[in-house]
Amino acid sequence: MGTYVTIKVWGEPDSLLKDAVNAAFREIDRIDSLTSIFSTRSAVYQLNQEGKIVSAELAGLIGEALEVSAKSEGAFDPTVMPLVKLWGFYDSTGCERKVPSEREIEEVLDLVDYRMIEIKADTVRFNPKWVKGMLRVLRVGSPAGYVVTGCGVDLGGIAKGYAVDRAVKVLRERGVTRGLVDAGGDIFCFGERNGGWRIGIRNPKSDNPNETIGVISVDSGAIATSGDYENFFELDGVRYHHLIDPATGIPARGAISATVIAPTTTQADAWATALFVMGEKGIAILDSLDDLEGMIVLKDGEVIKTSRFPTLEEP
Repeated sequence: MGTYVTIKVWGEPDSLLKDAVNAAFREIDRIDSLTSIFSTRSAVYQLNQEGKIVSAELAGLIGEALEVSAKSEGAFDPTVMPLVKLWGFYDSTGCERKVPSEREIEEVLDLVDYRMIEIKADTVRFNPKWVKGMLRVLRVGSPAGYVVTGCGVDLGGIAKGYAVDRAVKVLRERGVTRGLVDAGGDIFCFGERNGGWRIGIRNPKSDNPNETIGVISVDSGAIATSGDYENFFELDGVRYHHLIDPATGIPARGAISATVIAPTTTQADAWATALFVMGEKGIAILDSLDDLEGMIVLKDGEVIKTSRFPTLEEP
């Protein structure tokens, strides 16, 4: 999943904890194998290649993704893969980056719409009524020299959160009563802890990943943060990051960081991406939803929060 995962657990005996942690990491590997867009053995890869997949687990996860898509008015869109590819964010060779032309972006935008995904029972497919032949090879020369090859699902905005939830389930099933799982900022903490769990929010304006703008205290639950510092390149003093606005085809400018607290890390992960794209508008949407709280950091450093978001304390 392109990130580090940390698991912390407390209790006795040590042998139980070690076995539980090893099992949790195996479960995370399994989720990575299920959702990877690069592994030829993954269900998501098969869906993108064939336009259809039968998988109860993937149907459930994509169903959750589409629910966030609808409630966020498309700000979170699992079909954004062609745009991310066009911008070159899947490349790891260090090739020179360029900004796509308006024409290239407009052509690829035709391939992005979460409503083209159809789920019936355990089957996920690209609905032909929406796709209208878009699964043909669409030869669009990207700035990095890639070729965009049609519709595609990328669960990068929700899969890490789902992997954390699954890891926590494994830990609990194996007798762990207090722990924390952190997958690149997608965090779930559970069990009693004196003073609550203190979670630092990264300072998005700092290159130091350990520098925070403050700390929040929670009893338990999930928290996830998305920022423009995760995957980006800079040209002429402008930062272009991988959190693409599905409506415009360009990196979202509504915020530089977004944090969401939710009952599950799956929800927190997806909604953090949606909130980042929506900016201030997303705060109002989260305020209208039960069990979700959010906070954004604007480019000038201003912090805007939902009404019940925890107090941001000094580190």
